[in-house]
Amino acid sequence: MNIVKTQLYAMLFAGATFAGGAIAQLPKAQEVPAGQMASADVDFLKTADAANMDQLMLAKRAASRAKSGGAHSLADNVVHSYSKADDALRLLAGTKHVDLAHRPTQKGGDEADALLDRKGSIDTAYVEYVSHNTEDLIAMYETARDHSSDADVRGYADIMLGALRDLQRQSGDLLSRSNGGAVPGQ
Repeated sequence: MNIVKTQLYAMLFAGATFAGGAIAQLPKAQEVPAGQMASADVDFLKTADAANMDQLMLAKRAASRAKSGGAHSLADNVVHSYSKADDALRLLAGTKHVDLAHRPTQKGGDEADALLDRKGSIDTAYVEYVSHNTEDLIAMYETARDHSSDADVRGYADIMLGALRDLQRQSGDLLSRSNGGAVPGQ
């Protein structure tokens, strides 16, 4: 077994967690020759990579500015979840011979700047951003899980859906407990 597959299995299967939930067992990742992966699957992997980088960049910056424990905890959970997802995605993409940009997008940078340039607390705005953005990502991952032609991509998407739903629940709980624009601590 090559080193990339060994690392991928270790990341995906050996007790790693996303947002507190255990990762389910997946079948062994099958290497795909360069250029042989379906274009929709390549697009998904590249889009997931960009989303991971955007979310990590914003969460790290938001964690340093969050005033409430709830928003800070959410940002920490986003960093934890997307760091694990990023590691697994890069290894998966390697077995599929898909080159990832592995950097935040211009749009993600602009959104982060707009959010963080606000005067005062960014807590509620960040929690709302995570809530809305997670909805969009869940739809994207459900599509990949349900329609990908690659079993490993379907498995990765299915695992990430659990993490995304955990983040969606956490942000929703924080928003429902909002009081006068301030996100309460947990």
